[in-house]
Amino acid sequence: MIKHCTVLKNYHRDTPCLVADFTQMYQVFLNLIVNASYAMRKSETKTLAVSVHRDTDARSVIITVADTGCGIAPEHLDRIFEPFFTTHASDCGTGLGLAVVKEIIESHGGTVQVQSRPGKGTTFTICLPVDTEPEGGMQ
Repeated sequence: MIKHCTVLKNYHRDTPCLVADFTQMYQVFLNLIVNASYAMRKSETKTLAVSVHRDTDARSVIITVADTGCGIAPEHLDRIFEPFFTTHASDCGTGLGLAVVKEIIESHGGTVQVQSRPGKGTTFTICLPVDTEPEGGMQ
């Protein structure tokens, strides 16, 4: 993990509750935050920004997790959600984290997108519907 990281939180009060599996959502955010931490370990400015708000039609919740880390090379962006694909050293992960993130979000009827600029950071945007249950019901 990294030291001296600024965490910015922007949680809108009018955000509706979601029907979601808590353990799975915990895994999603743990994976995104661990990846952000890894990406920022050599950055001069270390900022993690998390935002949660309702979308304009009020049928979805939009969650963004952004970091000021090293970013993802353009040639890797199309592959980051593939199981076992990793840009980390062999002793730093399995390449399953983002594949798991995508699988969980999609099982909840949502989407996950990524924007990244090498040397500038990465932003993951998750869109989850307000009125659906995850596949297989709640656990």
